[in-house]
Amino acid sequence: MKEDPEEMYRLVYVSTAVDGLSDKDIEDILNVSQNNNDQRYLTGFLAHNGRSFMQALEGVRSEVQDIYSRILKDDRHYGVTQIIGEPVSARAFPQWSMNYHRVDNHGGSSTMVLRKDDSVDSLLSPDMPRDLLYLFSKFIRMR
Repeated sequence: MKEDPEEMYRLVYVSTAVDGLSDKDIEDILNVSQNNNDQRYLTGFLAHNGRSFMQALEGVRSEVQDIYSRILKDDRHYGVTQIIGEPVSARAFPQWSMNYHRVDNHGGSSTMVLRKDDSVDSLLSPDMPRDLLYLFSKFIRMR
């Protein structure tokens, strides 16, 4: 599917995980997200800082908004708040149908869970908007 840069859209939201959300639940979210995003040619990044989530979704606006409407109804989190919704000229995560970063609770370490054959170096792409990189890096440091 050839995408029209005029239709490219990025949405970023934050939410709070329900109590008792397990690593298995998160793995299920990632697997479903990756499959859905592959079919719709959406890309994105999900970060989890121990209690809250921040996710970026990018693609054709109607597809992004459709997925976001599903996310709003998901009972594995609450307090879903959109913080960015904007047309964009290029993807920040062009290689990732969905990638995931989790901050572990012991000692502030973090884990990058790579989906498929993605390179962790692509997170720091020089083409990635600096404001988006800053936003995610601040979120990951919050507890």
